[in-house]
Amino acid sequence: MTTAERSIASYNTPQTLVISYVYELPFGPGKRFAPQAGAMGKIVGGWQINGSTLFQSGSPLQVVGGNNNGSSAGTGKPNWNGKNPTISGQDMSNEGRARYFDTSVFSLNPAFSFGTAPRIMPNLYGPGAANFDTSLFKTTPIRESIRLQFRAEAFNAFNRVQFGNPNTTITNNAFGRITTQANLPRDFHLALRLLF
Repeated sequence: MTTAERSIASYNTPQTLVISYVYELPFGPGKRFAPQAGAMGKIVGGWQINGSTLFQSGSPLQVVGGNNNGSSAGTGKPNWNGKNPTISGQDMSNEGRARYFDTSVFSLNPAFSFGTAPRIMPNLYGPGAANFDTSLFKTTPIRESIRLQFRAEAFNAFNRVQFGNPNTTITNNAFGRITTQANLPRDFHLALRLLF
């Protein structure tokens, strides 16, 4: 029983790349382009682009729903024949989401027996993520110690769908299918901030 419960962590994420950036546009007083002061300088100066980009592999999956083993210990797991259930070249088309992994490598364990599947599958991961958050700031000096900042922020800027994990309960009719979305649609925020 102890050996069967050994596995990788449920939060194991093999690859994560986060890129954050801030770029102040070179326009306005003291900058390379349009360095003049006055009204024109206040219009073209003070612009800044910010962003955060995330690329991340999916999390490992736990296949559950096996018959009761009668011991009240561990998670009910089905049998696994040892073959890798990952489908190579998997995509997120309708067909890919309808059969995200090979369900035929799992079978229902006999009643009052421990299933052979590990607690967390070592070679089966959910969909990864690619997210882009961006913002545009405009800071305008009003007086020496007072500035007005306009913010336009876009979360999930390219409105990309991130799919949720597939159903991993062997007794469920949706076993192996992706039926959920893990993120929200594009979200815009506009704000004015007085800095003093």
